[in-house]
Amino acid sequence: MTHLTTPLLVCIIIAVGYRTLAVAAYGQNPPKRPHIVLITADDMGWNDVGFHGSNQIATPHIDALAYDGGTFEGYDMRQNQFVNYAANGTYATDYFTSAARDIIAQHGKSGQPMLLVMNHLAPHAGNDDDPLQAPQETIDRFAYIGNRDRRTYAAMMSKLDDSVGAVYESLRANGMLDNSIIVFLSDNGGVTRGMHSNTGSNYPFRGQKHSPWEGAVRTAALIWSPLLKDTQRVSNQWFHISDWLPTLASAAGIALGNSSFSDIDGIDQWEALAYGTGNPRQRLMNNLDEIFGYTSYMENGFKYINGTTLNGVNDAWYGETDPLDQLPDDEQYLSSVMATRIARAGRLDEKLISYLRRHATVNCGNSIATKPCNPLVKPCLFDIINDPCEMHDISDEYPKRLRGIRNRLELYRLRAAKPRNRPHDPEADPSKFGGVWNWWRTDPTKAASLQDEGDDSALPPPTHSLAKDTQLFVIIPIVVVGIIFVIGTLLYLSNKNIIKLCRRTKKQDSATTPSEIPTDASSPDGKAAADAAFSSKIYVISDRDMDR
Repeated sequence: MTHLTTPLLVCIIIAVGYRTLAVAAYGQNPPKRPHIVLITADDMGWNDVGFHGSNQIATPHIDALAYDGGTFEGYDMRQNQFVNYAANGTYATDYFTSAARDIIAQHGKSGQPMLLVMNHLAPHAGNDDDPLQAPQETIDRFAYIGNRDRRTYAAMMSKLDDSVGAVYESLRANGMLDNSIIVFLSDNGGVTRGMHSNTGSNYPFRGQKHSPWEGAVRTAALIWSPLLKDTQRVSNQWFHISDWLPTLASAAGIALGNSSFSDIDGIDQWEALAYGTGNPRQRLMNNLDEIFGYTSYMENGFKYINGTTLNGVNDAWYGETDPLDQLPDDEQYLSSVMATRIARAGRLDEKLISYLRRHATVNCGNSIATKPCNPLVKPCLFDIINDPCEMHDISDEYPKRLRGIRNRLELYRLRAAKPRNRPHDPEADPSKFGGVWNWWRTDPTKAASLQDEGDDSALPPPTHSLAKDTQLFVIIPIVVVGIIFVIGTLLYLSNKNIIKLCRRTKKQDSATTPSEIPTDASSPDGKAAADAAFSSKIYVISDRDMDR
């Protein structure tokens, strides 16, 4: 979802002419538009920033912004459309930081509002031969962490924190800071174990990336801006990734209500963030996946999970700090945050930092689940406000609530667009383009537009992965079997007694009033037929029809 939100945000701001907004409505004194800086981390764990209570990894710049604002194989490097070979060998986090500083310096002279989106690769794991990388001098600063991979991950996070501090300093040096909005967040939780593990810690939350649990979907986030009126606080409002689009558009003075972009999933939460006026979002869809067959959904303080990924291998609690590691103490942590320019400029003190950190830390108490739930056996329901670690299933205590959520999910499922995944195309192999990830179509723009319109003619046929003689060998038997099946069916239906019997049965059925329409137990949430229209009747699903 993150990968869709950012381009759409850029498109909307360009479409409404963010840099050239008309001044007629404001006379000759239009309101000054803010600079918006959106910084994303990749696969960063909840527990891997200091403001969530851990002393293991120092992230003083990220933490200071949070305390002063509100918490919440192939070469592939391009500069616009051109492959940037000059960047090869440069640490990616440093390269992105340098590019951002150059952009800020150039833009500061224009007097125009700026949208800067920094999508860091860190701390995502890299190629299998060397998945975790950081400068050795930075790794050496975390010698107190026993696990070598975790030590490198800490260095990756430290470089990411340095990048955030450098962006803040560039905005200040170019006179843009007082009219800026800085957002920092991760796309999802860390990968503590398994494929593409980066040792990220989501503890004490359950699960990790590629699962329906809080360890996957609840991420560290902050917003900082002098435009916020209620700052130095911990916000508990629910915030979906899609909300950033209308929220930042609103902060930039862009009204989406009467535009062609008004029909979007996100909610404008700028007023709630700026003034602390409550929680505009009461429902939050994490995923309703008909391919893997699982659902994760939140509503009015409850979280519903039905099914899971990879047969539940990512469903435990991971990433607890090794008790043998000699971590820095709280005084050292506070000193590192107070040493940043952000903390000094924000009038922070150690007492306030300790207070905010305490309220941002999640403590689930008992580490043993008293009412465990296996979503592969039956749906789970959690009081996610008081049980954020998803230890106590309350589905048996709230059967009416469970049924209500299931019915609402049926509506969402019927409205949802179908997945548009396509087979892998071997023609895109970087080895065919000098070892570079590249467009492999003659006209990628036209191909993309045809795909959006539902025309698959521009897509390569999935049989490209088979040799032509193999394709022929497979297709001919299929055609022969199909012809035999059709002939047999016609002969069967030609029997007059069977036709009469079918007609008589049909008449009897039409005279009977159905009491209930059965559900399709094969769908992710035991729902009605998948091809039913959204405007059709809502079917009540009883407890006995409850699926897995």
